[in-house]
Amino acid sequence: MSTTLDHSTLIKTALEAVLAGAKLAETAAANAQSAQQKESLRDIVTQTDLRISELLMQRLAATGLPVVSEEAEAHAAVAAKQLWVVDPIDGTVNFAHGLAAYAVCAGLVDQGEFRLGVVCAPKLDELYFTLNTEKALLNGRPFVHSHRAPDEALVAASFSAKASAAQYEMFQAVNDSTRGCLRTGSAALNVCWAAAGKLQAAYGFSAKLWDVAGALAIARAAGCELRLHRHADGLSVDYIVGSREVVEHLARLAQDKQLWKR
Repeated sequence: MSTTLDHSTLIKTALEAVLAGAKLAETAAANAQSAQQKESLRDIVTQTDLRISELLMQRLAATGLPVVSEEAEAHAAVAAKQLWVVDPIDGTVNFAHGLAAYAVCAGLVDQGEFRLGVVCAPKLDELYFTLNTEKALLNGRPFVHSHRAPDEALVAASFSAKASAAQYEMFQAVNDSTRGCLRTGSAALNVCWAAAGKLQAAYGFSAKLWDVAGALAIARAAGCELRLHRHADGLSVDYIVGSREVVEHLARLAQDKQLWKR
């Protein structure tokens, strides 16, 4: 990495920022949340999202690297060689409805690679993070992914704001050929749960970087198989992550639905 800051300094700063954001979210979750719609009925923002976004951007900017946030209008920094990508609340619909499956997320992208990540789900008491590019931890304890077969697999899917019919067909095909396919409402938690072996795979198409950058770094550090396709806009990514055989199975299904290029 070209930055003069080392991994330990970067991850320490990210941990402190995300934990502070998670505390804000947990406090705010006790109150009713009004939300504004963005691109679709499933794409909303609350005042808590905006407050956490400001906090994360301010704290991570102290590292000297640019920061891209879902809730900030300026996304030009995504072209930088090194940058932080943050989602103040991944799973805002869940958060606004008083459900626990939401997370505060930060990820470091370096030369297009997902290097470091922090994902905190305060209501679930789960803190996932990378100590470095090869070590993932859950609540301070190292973990590695345990690879399983498709017939043992529970999978989670994440849908883009404007999902295509092919994505719903893919969901049914996955559900019919595994132990089941879930839609949890949080792409970041899907990927982290796959990394930790609670699920055996997670996938999504046209996901935004801020939804999954930190979680994908965690999955890579945990030893997951990753299939990634970055979009030309620099802000979107297709991903299939988890156990090797399950990822291969999902990739074949996605190719059949013309959702994944060979």
